[in-house]
Order: sequence, then structure tokens, then C-alpha cells
Amino acid sequence: MRILLAGGGSAGHTSPLIATADALCRLLKIYGYDVLLADTVQAALDQLARHPDHILLDLMLPDGDGARVLEAVRKSRLASRVVVLTGVGDADHLDRVRGLNPEALLNKPVDFKQILEKLAKVA
Repeated sequence: MRILLAGGGSAGHTSPLIATADALCRLLKIYGYDVLLADTVQAALDQLARHPDHILLDLMLPDGDGARVLEAVRKSRLASRVVVLTGVGDADHLDRVRGLNPEALLNKPVDFKQILEKLAKVA
């Protein structure tokens, strides 16, 4: 299975997802995933052409709102299952994200076990 890890990693803005991307990549590879990385909204949108089975999506990306990636997945009718990671406390924003029907929404901080459990449940 192919998984896209989409989290911010530009200078001055490192999300916990990309900060631990190497370890998470190794762990997911052990579990049989082919891992794709994207550190911006645009990079994640570009990676959608590779049809990931799963997307682990941080909402806080350096070039914009990660919800744009989820919108693109839904509009394109990709079969990708999206697990959203958020530290966002804005209720209106979270309601909008929930309206896009992610398969799961996890509040940060999360650990690898939580991620693996959610991925297994949405598979």
C-alpha cells in the first residue's frame, strides 16, 4: 500500500509529522507501506497523481491549509483514505474539515501506535 505523509517542513515551520518523518517512514515500511513525502500543500497535490491508498495529512502546512488536499481528494474521487492530524483549535475550521469526511481526525500530539491503529481501521 502507498501512503502519502503530508506535513509542513519549511524553515521556521516544522510540523511534528515531518520532524519525525524518517522514523515514521521506517516504521511504515516495516508494515509494508510505500511512503511518499510532501512538505507543502502543492507538493501533496502533486503527489495525488501517484494515487496513494492512504494520506496522513497535517492541516498546518507552510504554504496553506492542508484541508485543500482533502478537498482535492474528494473532488477528484480518489479512493485515498485520509487521516487528518490537527492541532487547530478553530471550531469553524474543524467543522469544515469534518464536512469533507476524512476517514479519521487525530488531535496532536499523536504517537506511532495511534497512527497505525487508525490506518488499520480505515484500510
